Amino acid sequence: MNRHIKRALIGLPILLFIILNTYLFLLNESLFASEKPYEIAKIEKRDLRETIKSTGTIIPIETQEFYNEAHRGTLEEVLVQEGDEVSAGSEILKYQSTDIENQITALENEIDELETEQEYYEDRETVLAGQIRTESNKDEEEKNEPNIFLLEQQKADASYQAKRIDRLISSKESEVTQLESKLDEKVVKNKVAGTVQKVNVNAGSDEEPVVVILSENQVMVRAYLSEEDVLLLREGDEVAVSSSRGEGRKGLITEIGLPDQKKEDLRFPVEIELDSEGENQLPVGTTVEVSVNPVAVEDAVAVKHEWVLQDDGEEYVLVVKNDYIDKRKVSFGFENETYKEVTKGLKAEETIMTEPNILLVEDMEIKTKSTGKKKSESDGQQNPEGGEQEGVDPSEEEPTIDITDRKDTLDTDPEDEGTE
Repeated sequence: MNRHIKRALIGLPILLFIILNTYLFLLNESLFASEKPYEIAKIEKRDLRETIKSTGTIIPIETQEFYNEAHRGTLEEVLVQEGDEVSAGSEILKYQSTDIENQITALENEIDELETEQEYYEDRETVLAGQIRTESNKDEEEKNEPNIFLLEQQKADASYQAKRIDRLISSKESEVTQLESKLDEKVVKNKVAGTVQKVNVNAGSDEEPVVVILSENQVMVRAYLSEEDVLLLREGDEVAVSSSRGEGRKGLITEIGLPDQKKEDLRFPVEIELDSEGENQLPVGTTVEVSVNPVAVEDAVAVKHEWVLQDDGEEYVLVVKNDYIDKRKVSFGFENETYKEVTKGLKAEETIMTEPNILLVEDMEIKTKSTGKKKSESDGQQNPEGGEQEGVDPSEEEPTIDITDRKDTLDTDPEDEGTE
């Protein structure tokens, strides 16, 4: 006999032995799969969150720019330099004010002259009043009535002149006040305490600013996000901010602005106010990473990724119903790193297996770790005709599976905090 044929005949029993044992092993796994304890979970509704990441830039909360304003006159002097630390109320720009100052000086001289004239009439009024009293106190034989009448007329005229001059002085003082307010416009002061970032004495009135001051002590983050992302965000959402140096801060979205319509790629500016408790001071201009987790779907029926199986391209879960497996086809919508939103095929409060495998088949009777038992016909289960098995005490029926205190239910899984 050919040597090769002999070898084939010798190896054939070995091959058959391997095939038979493999078959028996798989059969054993299938037959006794229902005897193994499995983990289960009750489906509950939850908010599913999306993770949005982007880059942003540290910018000052307040920025003040000073332009060359023609209506103030001719710019005479820039009173600060780049790098200067300035407080609120510091003088920044000075415009020529010679004409106004000359007008104020002339008015003040007129006021001085009027006040001197007013003092003359007030003194004359006082003297005349004394003369009238003296004449009036004389005896009837010595009293000169025409003289008293003349003195009273002179006193009245002095009083009138003093009041007239007083009105003129008030008018001149009002003019001075108005001119001084114009004079204040000749000196421009800062409203924001900060650092002078830029000085350009040659800037025109309609061009770039002459001076730019940044508030270094109060900063925020500005990021630009797509319309799809912005639709999920709300003012007040919490944001995590981190830099390449490892510095981390927390913040809140304070404003979502409108995009620049001139750009083809519409990006919405999102301003983030950093918390005041952070110890790390991020300098203006620093590029940072921002991360926010807004709610994408509210009250969603959701399952974890690992609870889902696939068969011929279709996704399904194993629902536990009356201690039997219901292989349920499901459809999904939104999903994040942990959960998938069930849009069809599963309802809240249903129970599913959380460690599914291909050996678990439709209508298989199982036991769970909750009870350590599986139902059998000898446990008081109704027979196919609808009656109870004889000799079975109903009080000894297996207790209902209680999963409310399980650690692996959706609402008590510690691994999922903050990642919904």
